[in-house]
Amino acid sequence: MKKLIIGLLLIIVGFSACKTERVEHQNIYQLIERILPGKSSQFVLEDMKDQEGEIFELSGNNGKIVIKATNDMAFAKAFGSYLKKYCNTSVSWYLDDPVVVPDELPMVEKPVTQECRFEKRFFLNYCTFGYTMLSWQWDDWERFIDWMALNGINMPLAITGQEAVWMEVWKDFGMTEDEIRAYFTGPAHLPWHRMGNLDGFLGPLPQSYIDHQFKLQKKILERERSLGMTPVLPAFAGHVPKVINEKYPDAKITSLGSYGVGDQYQAYFLDPMDSLFLKIQQKFLTVQTKLFGTDHFYGADPFNEMDPPETTPEYLASVSKTIYDGMSSIDPDAKWVQMGWTFYYMKLWKEDPARLEAMIKAVPENKMIILDYFAEKEEVWRNTQAWYGAPFIWCYLGNFGGNTEMAAPIINVAKRLSEAENDPDHGKLKGIGSTLEGFNVNRFMFEWLFDYAWDKNVTDLQEWIEEYTKSKTKNDDLAAYDAYKRMIEMVYNDQVSDVGTGSLMQARPFLTGVKGYQRPNKYNYQKLTEILGAMLSANEKSMQSIEYQKDLVVVTKQVLDNLIIPIRKKINEAYANKDSVELKKQTEIFTGILDDADRLLATQSEFLLGKWINDARSFGNDSVSKAYYEKNARVLITTWGNEGNGIIDYASRDLSGLISSYYKVRWQKFFDILQQSLKENKPLNMDSINKNMASFEWDWTNQRSEFTIKPQGNSLGIVKEIYAKYKPLYNLCNY
Repeated sequence: MKKLIIGLLLIIVGFSACKTERVEHQNIYQLIERILPGKSSQFVLEDMKDQEGEIFELSGNNGKIVIKATNDMAFAKAFGSYLKKYCNTSVSWYLDDPVVVPDELPMVEKPVTQECRFEKRFFLNYCTFGYTMLSWQWDDWERFIDWMALNGINMPLAITGQEAVWMEVWKDFGMTEDEIRAYFTGPAHLPWHRMGNLDGFLGPLPQSYIDHQFKLQKKILERERSLGMTPVLPAFAGHVPKVINEKYPDAKITSLGSYGVGDQYQAYFLDPMDSLFLKIQQKFLTVQTKLFGTDHFYGADPFNEMDPPETTPEYLASVSKTIYDGMSSIDPDAKWVQMGWTFYYMKLWKEDPARLEAMIKAVPENKMIILDYFAEKEEVWRNTQAWYGAPFIWCYLGNFGGNTEMAAPIINVAKRLSEAENDPDHGKLKGIGSTLEGFNVNRFMFEWLFDYAWDKNVTDLQEWIEEYTKSKTKNDDLAAYDAYKRMIEMVYNDQVSDVGTGSLMQARPFLTGVKGYQRPNKYNYQKLTEILGAMLSANEKSMQSIEYQKDLVVVTKQVLDNLIIPIRKKINEAYANKDSVELKKQTEIFTGILDDADRLLATQSEFLLGKWINDARSFGNDSVSKAYYEKNARVLITTWGNEGNGIIDYASRDLSGLISSYYKVRWQKFFDILQQSLKENKPLNMDSINKNMASFEWDWTNQRSEFTIKPQGNSLGIVKEIYAKYKPLYNLCNY
């Protein structure tokens, strides 16, 4: 009897201990349960209380996966590492992508320990909130925040919902609600409004949207903080409504332009020396802290892609000092996080380095953190004495506008990152990050980047390719491995994904050369067709893997993107030779490729125009408001601004529905004009053609046709069909 009582007591004590431990790490257990429903009980979480820094250890014990870690971010990263290395699974940042793991979770036979070498791991770009997150609901954000946690990201940009703060601020400075909402742009262009690039375009912003985003931001921040992240919130950088001059006629404001969208959409900048500047900054941070709390990091960029009213070092120093003084007067622990993009992009900062040095040194030491924004293209820290002593974060950009070309210079980034980390002159290199403008086809590169923070051995790309192949195929497949290896060496080498890395099919039609924002990466296109063939020789288990099929779709899409380049050349030759029969033949091949690309991409949720539009329409509550949100979504990825503006197709992307209803229609109109030109023996009038194209493009943004919102078709079958169909033409790609 005594033994029975002791046994029961031990069970009760053990149960209590287990319950206490699960309560302590409830947020991490909930993360595990969201990713692996019903399996969180197979994990045991233990604190590493005797360790400093961010460290985790994976091991196994009595059929359980044991994770020991020093903090929540380390726990989350450890779980993500377990999924990658033992389950061959990389969780997607998209909610629609399933998480596939073995029915029986693999055990960790030998303990594995990793320690993070970088204090800060930054993620996101102001533009991402338009080009990708425009219509995200909480479910989308929840998966994405989980993805960040699994990859050890601890410093996300968090700018959702700030319009609710500004509503309260501007009302306090005498503006009406109608005036404030008219100052805001529509939802699609809020990122550029927030950066001080333009005002009012596609506005006024509906109050229902402001309210929705306010509630969403509260959820986002609560979840990010619960996982140990320190979100970067916005601060005032000088951008004010023009109407503020009516309330404060002595205020000194200057136009900063409108991104070429139109003079009526110009943004305005308040001189930091004006007494109003500090009052606005203090009011904004006070209200924001009341509504959203703070983690003491604030993003503010006074001259993003805009010329400042004055360029003397003294003036620029005064701008910096005033912005930071306003922050610190409300939050003594404030740290200013500033984009380094404009210092790379704008010539005025390179013409006189004293300008940047003055801006940085006007802020107290270690109180400004610089994002070296596009370091795979140019490491600005190397040309600025390591940002003149300011802490900085080495950032990989990797995507502009949400473009969908295969482009991710992993070989180049691996070399640059390693060299920067080991350079004795790197100054206050405090972290790594990514400043991507949009998500899509190159997710592996961003995951690799944050793996590097914990494991420098990922620069051994041969070993990394083996693990990547297994994560896609779910088995050892030599054919697939060889295909991925060749792809990395040829496509993902050192070719930077620069501004406007887009497909020719997305371009406004023309006969020769490349123009606008469609400049494809260059490599041997025929060899990519051979790699696709090699991928199709993978074993049956690989071919049935959902993740491998996704990669097959992406590579096939790229093969079609590349193939239309030589076909367009044949179209030009036929036109130059006045051969209408050959012209008809080649244009039919061209439009047929677009049809096949549209059908192929319809198999994947992330490549559906219908989903992009439907997600936007979900913000409306009647036909008028739904049409408003749809218009915003359509404009951003096509005309960007008003009819005929200069930023057209900056955010071009291969989407099923967009190809068939927009890109193909433009090309077909152009091909009809070519035939008419030959028939009438008249030269092309490109000015007239472009004007007509601009009219069609703007008309398209006002259409309300329906597109599929769910994937359709068998992706593997369509890939095989397309590969065989165009095989006779692949030799055209050998140039």
